[in-house]
Amino acid sequence: MATANYDVIIIGGGINGAATAASVAARGYRTLVLEQDDFASGTTSASTKLIHGGLRYLETGDAGLVHESLQSRERLLRERPHLVRPLGFILPVYEGDPRPPWYVRSGLALYDLLSPRKVSPWHSSFSERELQRFEPSISTDRLKAAYLYHDAQVWSPERLTLEYLAEARASGADLRNHAAVDYIIVDSGRARGVDFHDVLTGRRSTASGRLVINAAGPWVDAVLDATGRSLKRRIGGTRGSHLVVDLNGRGPRHAVLASAKSDGRPMFVTPWLDHHIIGTTDVRDDDDPSEVRAAGWEIDYLIAEAAQVLPGLGIEHRNVLYAYSGVRPLARAGEGVFEGAISRRSVIADHASEGVERLVSVVGGKLTTAAELGRKVSESVAQQIGRPRARGIAALPETPTSQAVFLAPETQEHLRTVYGPRAPEVAAYAAADPALGNPISARHRDIGAQVAYAVEHEGARTVADVLLRRTAVGLTKDLGRSAARPTAGIMAARLGWSDEVRDQSVRDYFKELHSRFVIMDASVPIPPGEQLPGSGTADAHEAGS
Repeated sequence: MATANYDVIIIGGGINGAATAASVAARGYRTLVLEQDDFASGTTSASTKLIHGGLRYLETGDAGLVHESLQSRERLLRERPHLVRPLGFILPVYEGDPRPPWYVRSGLALYDLLSPRKVSPWHSSFSERELQRFEPSISTDRLKAAYLYHDAQVWSPERLTLEYLAEARASGADLRNHAAVDYIIVDSGRARGVDFHDVLTGRRSTASGRLVINAAGPWVDAVLDATGRSLKRRIGGTRGSHLVVDLNGRGPRHAVLASAKSDGRPMFVTPWLDHHIIGTTDVRDDDDPSEVRAAGWEIDYLIAEAAQVLPGLGIEHRNVLYAYSGVRPLARAGEGVFEGAISRRSVIADHASEGVERLVSVVGGKLTTAAELGRKVSESVAQQIGRPRARGIAALPETPTSQAVFLAPETQEHLRTVYGPRAPEVAAYAAADPALGNPISARHRDIGAQVAYAVEHEGARTVADVLLRRTAVGLTKDLGRSAARPTAGIMAARLGWSDEVRDQSVRDYFKELHSRFVIMDASVPIPPGEQLPGSGTADAHEAGS
């Protein structure tokens, strides 16, 4: 079994691993990224999809983190406007809320001051009558004050991750998804490389590296176990569950941030794609992050709290398309620390003091500050191993581009929204093969060219990779069920699949839907022979009981 040689091996292809890879590879280090599932398939995809400074972090006194986050937010708004967009938040304050109006307004003023060069307006306030005109769905019963402030939303954290990975790839990084690390090779007290295997093919490989970076999110401790040493536990994860709801066009046009009536926790209702996200919970969770799912009580809780803030919409279980959950990879805190008070700061942990040199773990982090964290990690790389021995491996050639002007204007606009400056690369596939200019389903604007591009330039290897993480097709009301077979057909032609493999890939897609989400729509089929315990309609029934 041949051994490939790298300067840096990064374990984890979520937002932190991707941003770190982009920064490290840009410095010229030969970089390998290994992701056990698909890129951005873990905590990154299970977020609230906000790019924000962390207004509530001011309560814990962490103004430094807020300032850093706000600077990162502004940078993303300027540099990636196709993915990251300003979003107005309405913050109502009611009688009995844990934070009085003067306290909230003081926090908003400080929030504005910490972002002096922001692109969005400063906060403002509403009278009750103005709020009813501005956002009539919000309750005014026992309303004491209401404010408008601005943060931002990334409509696809998965695509933001892919953009960081594309930058790493352009600098020569070797990117492997569905590649699980089995063992971290430690010799003479120093990490020397990893043994890993391809999850889809079973092929085993070894890679040597001068430095190993553990950026596995909530799996950080599991990766540390792969050293065969007893290293300090680093993760104290909390589960965050969200609902995607279909309000038939009647939901709020702005995001809403309110205090939950039952426990005072911050609760969001945010417009997203053609739906709304309700979130989030914050529950300690030490179980396998791969098995995380929203509990029935969490679904009930989120529906009840949203219905109280937006009483005129009649939010019920029937509005919920699906629930999703993720584990926040927070630094381990004491048992007596309230979940919301656990620091959201990132930590770069060097394991040399524990007897393993050249092994670094990245703990914590946010979508907003991933690029800044990546820069900090790359500085640590330079300090530990010095300059790269040679320029990184040769980057792949650029894709020929074409404006493909025959595409409908709305299709071209959709490609710009999804890919930004890389849209012509995708359109080039439709120019070469007009059949790829057709939508992959009547329910979606996404076209066959996007599938081909995902396979050949973004590492997509399964139907779920394409529909859940290269596009948002599988995240909307249809859950991608009408697009699964056409997508599999295009992938089969590119990857040389047999008819049997193509058909199995569609079944695997539906299986993954039911493993990742609690699906409340009974019309989404469970693959034959794959009736999963506690999934689909079973969970829906439990949540509505």
